[in-house]
Amino acid sequence: MRLAAAVAEIAGLAAWLHADLTEPGQARHFYKLSIAAAGQAQHVLLAIYMQGSFGQYATTAGDPLHGLRLLRDAAARLPRSAPNTARAWLASLEAVALGYLGDREALTLLSDAQRHAEAGANADTVWPWVFQFDSAKIASYRAIAAARLGLTRIAADAFDQASVAARSPKQAALVAVEQSRALVADRHFDQACALAVAAYDIGAAYESERVRQAVRDFRASLGTRAPGRVTAELDDRLHSAYTTRAT
Repeated sequence: MRLAAAVAEIAGLAAWLHADLTEPGQARHFYKLSIAAAGQAQHVLLAIYMQGSFGQYATTAGDPLHGLRLLRDAAARLPRSAPNTARAWLASLEAVALGYLGDREALTLLSDAQRHAEAGANADTVWPWVFQFDSAKIASYRAIAAARLGLTRIAADAFDQASVAARSPKQAALVAVEQSRALVADRHFDQACALAVAAYDIGAAYESERVRQAVRDFRASLGTRAPGRVTAELDDRLHSAYTTRAT
């Protein structure tokens, strides 16, 4: 069982790496391998954690319906003894999937996530949830869900609250791209493009194709709504991928 647990963790890392490289076939393969190995190891929480991560990946990779199914199944299999952090995390991920699908039930789930987070605020961390899931982190998910729902005022407030959340640079860049989408909805094109440029630079610095692709998708969604003077710097950054020298 120890070997299976080790395989689960290694496969999970491989899945995250392939997700970052935008290699969906390989990412899905290793997520499934990780979940299966965690099951063989009889490590219920690890299997649920990897399935939750898989659901989150599916959502952000353009398959929110399948992501939602994975997340709901993972939440349904949580044992009664599961930490509140796990419940808050899964509720937040499900809310984002619903946001991508245009379902305002996402806001109810985020309230549930907040309640679970508060209930577990003083509890010890439980592997594989080795982090505290606080209000700032929930605000990140609320901001993304609200932005996808077109609730720009809620999204703006949540992005402000989420600014103090501890995140890796790549995670912060992905959140910034979502904030760019929300700013465009309010026609704040200058701010939106400036955030997207900063996100792209982080993606380039960390060689994260996932971040760079998110910026490309944002620019494609923007179309010609913003004047050329506003998008010029962003367009130059994106074009650098097709040139033989840095711009």
